[in-house]
Amino acid sequence: MRMLKTVAIGTLLILFTLAGCKLEDTVSSNGNNQHQSQYKLFINEFMASNDACCADEYGEYDDWIEIYNAGDDTVNLAGFYLSDDKSAPKKSQLPTNANIKIAPKGFIVLWADGQPEQGALHLGFKLSSGGEDIVLTEPDGFATVDEHTYGPQETDISMGRVPDGGSEWKKFTTPTPGASNTGVQPAVPPQISSIKVSPDTIQAGQTVTVSAVVTDDDGDLARVELTYGPKDSINTTVTMTATNDSVFSSQIGPFNDGTRIFFFITAKDAKDHTTASDTLSFEVGYIAPVLFINEFLASNDSCCADNYGDYDDWIEIYNPGSEPVNIGGMYISDDKTDLTAWQIPNTAPDSTTIPAGGFLVLWADKQPDQGVLHVNIKLSSKGEDIVLTAPNGTTVIDSLTFGKQTTDVSMGRLPDGSDHWEFFDNPTPGAPNHK
Repeated sequence: MRMLKTVAIGTLLILFTLAGCKLEDTVSSNGNNQHQSQYKLFINEFMASNDACCADEYGEYDDWIEIYNAGDDTVNLAGFYLSDDKSAPKKSQLPTNANIKIAPKGFIVLWADGQPEQGALHLGFKLSSGGEDIVLTEPDGFATVDEHTYGPQETDISMGRVPDGGSEWKKFTTPTPGASNTGVQPAVPPQISSIKVSPDTIQAGQTVTVSAVVTDDDGDLARVELTYGPKDSINTTVTMTATNDSVFSSQIGPFNDGTRIFFFITAKDAKDHTTASDTLSFEVGYIAPVLFINEFLASNDSCCADNYGDYDDWIEIYNPGSEPVNIGGMYISDDKTDLTAWQIPNTAPDSTTIPAGGFLVLWADKQPDQGVLHVNIKLSSKGEDIVLTAPNGTTVIDSLTFGKQTTDVSMGRLPDGSDHWEFFDNPTPGAPNHK
């Protein structure tokens, strides 16, 4: 009997060896060998659009990820991996010689700023406000400790587990990086998105409809108002009424040709939380220039470096017209519900003007301090939107929604400015597209 058991175990070991597996390994859905992690660590809170909430040690408002240790032992994160892509869990490794200890029931904040040279707590990737993954993996590179997939995020609002390490996720208007989420009141003020003005081209004598999606997670939305007027007297307020579920609208005008009207939307709830949109505008008789989002790369590992030698995401704009067009003052966004995510500076027309028949590359690296062509959005390789909007913040000049992308393979129109899209193994930022 003992000989039979020995033979059976030996045969099992041979089979595992031939299959390239270890006994303690299991095979994950993406084909990677994994084993069950013994660490009680959780991705506990994160912020993917940090404008003025929480600064790092350099005073920079970068995206961040908080890790919580629910165990009874101190854990050193040295050598652990973090990533924003489940299919590439080893995207950024914390230094193996670092002292990154989390005490039992403690927290640590990691800065997702794409600048690991700034210190052990700074990761080699940035989070996308459009939604993606966060993955924590053991130093062996196989065992997933924790992972979370999130959707579109709001600026300066974090998402976290309640209670710490729990399964429920909530939004926090008062983020708590490095501290417990327990006891935080997750009351969220109304949210305003998808602001639209119609018709697209407004003629003198036409009535103008302003609409927006207004929601309130607490379910106590009280009123929505539109305030409008000329630049120096934005003081006429009207009530916006619900027309379809969470869509609110109001009709104003008509106005004379050439008139530019500025407006903003205010939403209030029963707890007296108030949210106001950006101040936008429309101009009677305005005709937007013809420009195309012509090519983009949402996963740049070694393809095309910017002026700092960084391999960042990029977006190419094409001007098919016979006159140069300055895109300074226009908006670029990775979310069709937030057209004014980032305004391209209008302070350097020599840099932001696209010549007739020419191209201009915008670096989607969330590092606007590097120049006017570096925009404060980052593209997600899992797919999202790209939107170019006129300086009024309401007229969409061009937009697209893309799916999952391949590293160092761009996607572009062929021929330039057409409706036909192709993948390019040899990207051509700033130049005509070709196979």
